[in-house]
Amino acid sequence: MNKDIIKLTNLVKDYNTLNKKIEVLKKINYSFDKGKFYAIKGHSGSGKSTLVKILGLMDNPTSGKYLLFNNEVSKLSDKLSSYYRMKHIGFIFQEYNLNPYLNAIENVIVPMLFNAEISKKERKEKAKELLKKVGLENRLTHFPSDLSGGEQQRVAIARSLANSPDILIADEPTGNLDKANEKIIFKLLKEMSNEGKCVIVVSHSDEVNLYSDICLELDNGKLKEVNHGK
Repeated sequence: MNKDIIKLTNLVKDYNTLNKKIEVLKKINYSFDKGKFYAIKGHSGSGKSTLVKILGLMDNPTSGKYLLFNNEVSKLSDKLSSYYRMKHIGFIFQEYNLNPYLNAIENVIVPMLFNAEISKKERKEKAKELLKKVGLENRLTHFPSDLSGGEQQRVAIARSLANSPDILIADEPTGNLDKANEKIIFKLLKEMSNEGKCVIVVSHSDEVNLYSDICLELDNGKLKEVNHGK
């Protein structure tokens, strides 16, 4: 059975600026599988953020194909694209992006508000379970200002899991954290991949190599495997 949930074929992304075409992504061919932790590296300006936005259905390629669960993304309606993004993709950001006026449980509940498949009654219980999963069962009613950076990122991971996505996309998730918290976050993401999720992490940290199954490099618009993680 094919495990590919993302398949990129000759994926290209160009930008036109002042009559000049800038090639950011150049005919990328790659497939991402369930149950794997992928680390993507590359220097600043290499196109990592552009690739992440396309993978997360927040931007469209200029040409080429992006198949998500064997569905060509370019042919999805706006409504279906939004549904896929809500139901199947969880996002984790460097800046956490938590609502400062909501406590930990409430922040985790937010994505569920857009999911008709989760009842109002189930939301709070599921949020509690997810926060326990990331080791924050004693911080349920704490607000972001009362949490450390590492704790805030763990709330963000719990939030990314709210709708039970198949794919987790993390863009520099440990960029604001110390080494101890960095290890905690990468370990949690590794656990998610071991549970069958496709985990894609953009990171400058060499620490990610210890947790990734496959390390990729984006260089001059090309994506290639550079080594396998441990």
